[in-house]
Amino acid sequence: MAERAGPVPELDVELVSGFEFHCRPDCGLCCYAEPRVTAPERARLLQIVPELELRGSGPDRYLAARPDGGACQLLRDQRCRAHDARPHPCREFPLVAHVGERLQATVVLSCPGIDLAGLGAARSNSAPVSETLASELAALRARVDAGTARRCADAARRRRRVVRALTEDGRWEDERSIRQRLSAALPRPTNDDFPIEDPPSPDDGLERLPLFYDRRASPIALAAGLGGWELWELSPSGGTRRSWGVVPPPERRPGTTPEASELLDRYLGYWVRRDALFGFVLGEMVDAPDDAPVGDWVARELRAIGATVLARADVRARAFRGEVPQLTEDDVADGIRATDQDLLDRPTLGDRL
Repeated sequence: MAERAGPVPELDVELVSGFEFHCRPDCGLCCYAEPRVTAPERARLLQIVPELELRGSGPDRYLAARPDGGACQLLRDQRCRAHDARPHPCREFPLVAHVGERLQATVVLSCPGIDLAGLGAARSNSAPVSETLASELAALRARVDAGTARRCADAARRRRRVVRALTEDGRWEDERSIRQRLSAALPRPTNDDFPIEDPPSPDDGLERLPLFYDRRASPIALAAGLGGWELWELSPSGGTRRSWGVVPPPERRPGTTPEASELLDRYLGYWVRRDALFGFVLGEMVDAPDDAPVGDWVARELRAIGATVLARADVRARAFRGEVPQLTEDDVADGIRATDQDLLDRPTLGDRL
């Protein structure tokens, strides 16, 4: 007999409080995507744009982006042609929710409209969310229903199976104790964590490349190239506008100023509190031959996250400024912007609302 879903889950917003958001009209970074569109949303969009192109089939479809890494077909002159009828991923961004044993909202820190000073904010379940994110949070909450409860129940069943297997192998550790231990002594990246894995190649598809906003007319994509990582400025209509050069990624941990190191620590501390971190790690552990306990896996993943931020920060800085003796706080912020969406897009044992 199928397990009956419980009551509609409450959205945990602890990780959203403390952040300020001010959308940058000159950005358009979030428009380089193919957002999911529900049937009611599709009807409203077709009233505004009858020639709308959608992908997929079934009740939920996807708003097609222009080919070869281009922007959403609704983006014109850095503005959405159907802004009042935009689908839910667009109304909710830069918020997303991880569906696991609980429903946890988090902020997508790749968005340049998010003030990273929020990483240092003290949080509690009762702390208010900034009015600058009120409409996005309301849009997210509006989709929480009985179906969400079933998805939470499915994610919880998957997690129980993995926990049972890891317990039998003597590898399971309580998540709360891991969070407390790692928050007290964050595992920082070392030289052993470099060089990091290259981003995809343009041959794999421009739409697969990690993107960031850099105060230019279009986002910049990081791609594996000959002799290093190449930075490509994308075109909204598809393809690339120009290359900003090839930069070899660091072979060792780049030097950082004290302020830069502190910002990286705050970012890693934020990841410790994200359920998506544990969902990803547990998913990776299922069939892996490594017999290390959960805490070791999480610590290793945090070092990898930190190394990715520093490597992308270093490449960004050297591409536009030349040699950099030490990464500054602004450089590390740029590395976070170039990394966070990528990490949140990875599959986990859970789901995404």
